[in-house]
Amino acid sequence: MESIAAILLGPWSFDFEIVVGLGLTTIVYMRGFREIRAQLPGRFPLWRRRAFIAGVTVLWLALSSPIDALADLLLQFHMLQHWLLLLVAPPLIWLGAPAVPLMRGLPRRWLVDGLGPFLAWPAVHRGFDFVVRPAVSWSVWAATITIWHLPFAYQAALRAKGWHDFEHATFLLASLLFWFPLIGPWPGKSASGGARVLYIGASMVFNTVFSAVFTFSNRLFYPAYAEMPSPWGIAPLADQNAAGAFLWIAGSVSMGVAAVAVIFSWLEPSLPVVGQIAQSRPARRRTAGLDLLRIPVFGTALRSLRIRRAVQVVMLGLAAAIVLDGFLGVGGESALNLAGVLPWTYWRGLLVIALLVIGNVFCAVCPFTLTRSLAGRLLGNRLEWPTALKSPWVAVAGFLLFLWAYEVFSLWDSPWWTAWIVVGYFASFFLVEGLFPRGTFCRSVCPIGQFQFVGSAVAPFEVAASDPDVCSNCRSHDCLRGNDEAPGCPTGLFMPTKSGSYDCTFCMDCVRACPTGNIGVLASPARAARMDQADDRLRLPPTQIAYTAMGLTFSFAAFVNAAAMVGPVVDIERSLTAWLGIEGRLPAVTLEFFVALVVFPILAAGLCARVGRRLAHLELGVVPLIAQLAPCLVPLGFSMWLVHFGFHLVTGVETIGPALSRVAEDLGVMADARDSIRFTSNGISSEVLLGLGIGVLGIGLLGSIAVAWREAREVVGSPRRAVALALPWVGVAVLLYCVGIWILQQPMEMRGMLM
Repeated sequence: MESIAAILLGPWSFDFEIVVGLGLTTIVYMRGFREIRAQLPGRFPLWRRRAFIAGVTVLWLALSSPIDALADLLLQFHMLQHWLLLLVAPPLIWLGAPAVPLMRGLPRRWLVDGLGPFLAWPAVHRGFDFVVRPAVSWSVWAATITIWHLPFAYQAALRAKGWHDFEHATFLLASLLFWFPLIGPWPGKSASGGARVLYIGASMVFNTVFSAVFTFSNRLFYPAYAEMPSPWGIAPLADQNAAGAFLWIAGSVSMGVAAVAVIFSWLEPSLPVVGQIAQSRPARRRTAGLDLLRIPVFGTALRSLRIRRAVQVVMLGLAAAIVLDGFLGVGGESALNLAGVLPWTYWRGLLVIALLVIGNVFCAVCPFTLTRSLAGRLLGNRLEWPTALKSPWVAVAGFLLFLWAYEVFSLWDSPWWTAWIVVGYFASFFLVEGLFPRGTFCRSVCPIGQFQFVGSAVAPFEVAASDPDVCSNCRSHDCLRGNDEAPGCPTGLFMPTKSGSYDCTFCMDCVRACPTGNIGVLASPARAARMDQADDRLRLPPTQIAYTAMGLTFSFAAFVNAAAMVGPVVDIERSLTAWLGIEGRLPAVTLEFFVALVVFPILAAGLCARVGRRLAHLELGVVPLIAQLAPCLVPLGFSMWLVHFGFHLVTGVETIGPALSRVAEDLGVMADARDSIRFTSNGISSEVLLGLGIGVLGIGLLGSIAVAWREAREVVGSPRRAVALALPWVGVAVLLYCVGIWILQQPMEMRGMLM
């Protein structure tokens, strides 16, 4: 068996066509670049020449280095070669804006008498405009990749050099077409920002599906590899799976870099920000758009207090069923107990889906608020909530405590503990709402409410004023103070100054109280992760530090909570327990959660703020910068919660049947129900779930990048400095995205299910 060094140093090829072709192309480009740069230095900075040379170098490495020779022996190297040809070299070449330099670099007679008239031909213009349309160029690219990887075509290219060269030529041409709408090399134009985002999204989906086929297949697609000697003794099927995994990761990296560039350029405002710091947010003015309250039947139901109360009564009944079955029902299997199924499988999954589809509707139908008026009458609302606790620090601590207890006490597997949580929640709400002003529990205490407030930052709808001018002329402020129709906002939100959905419980009290009917449930603007009610986050109101802490906890906890159920993390926990020499999970889990949810977020946020401040040459303090930019992680964190809870909902959607059958038998309604209990698969393969999960995480990453760019532009006016300020936060988001993909690929504990 040859050594690695011998393999890598031996088979370098110097094909005449490749060396001469790439060499002459580079010489012509550099000659023309020198001439055009003298005339248009702003259009042709030096980095364009470097990008073009880098692209040509990558082409030469892909076609002439040992990669080409090893591609005949291992599919992994063939995929590496294809990645370089498809997703690395072409964008670098286009970044060099080669059209004009290549024409200027040719002998003048060739251009005037030959190439010039041909390029000026209207039919050539029409043909080129057609093939670079996003739909056409994407289809050509995807079809080229798919066709050449069909077994008969791929193996023909392996066995015949002519077919192999033709394959590479079509790859290069198709990928040049693919990247043109994204980059729009001068004098061409790129597609619109929204179209480019959709273009990249479709490409990421294609790459995921294409790569997953190779990664998870148990059948060898190309028998020719079984007939060839393997340099390192790698089995052909293992080589095929590894090749798919490589292309999946490498392709995602290329698309991710493109997505960052596209989003940064798309979100750059057309008018520059004056000065170094945007000192205030412009007043928001809405245009006529979708209002859910104006939809027949649905809008009436959403506004109706009677329907809300009816749903709350149903939710209260379900809470009572959870408590009763948790205390009195079977305790051996949580999957057969309503306290194990309803909250941990159904409620969590439906909660994040509701946030994604509409908004914070689960707070609106919270059954505990049914007792708010009764608690106030009995206990008198006599006390004033401490000023120091009006920010959500209590809720942040409660959320951290809940996440810790969830792991330490395996709450998902303990109906008894689940029942006590519901009882304790009810008692806490009754005492706080009875002793302190209305809405104190929801605004300052409830960790579940804070989770939903942060998550509602990505919701497509929010309760808002239809016309700000109507609010500015209002003197009664009934939306806040209330009237005979409704008590007003329980969390103290004043509609004219309300920004985003933080602290909004979707109760519609402000809608019913508004005398002009100016409040609706409106399509939300692009303001994901705006978590404060202040006009200027950089002034840092006292409560904003707590809001920022809740946002960071929400984002990092999504990955920690999901990672706690995967095999490698469980093994680390066991090793840590053995190292500490203490029996039980409590010390190891406590240490893990303290590091992952307290130490690491603080260090990461502080480092991002300091590095960004240094790169952007700012004089601002670290804490205000963290408050400004930390919300960019919320979309990615929400996507991880959605994938995690959605996984449990999809895989456990049928668990309600056996649980109800067991309850019916215990109540004597059904005989021998346990004998008929069966858990069946829902038919969705793990590969499909993995692909969907990675796709959702990818969308979350794009959202985080967009928010980082938006928030950075509010701090500095220069796009280049805004990129520098946002870059560390984007790096953390990419790191969390990779962690999320790793989590999804690990073996998981099927919690709350009979497996």
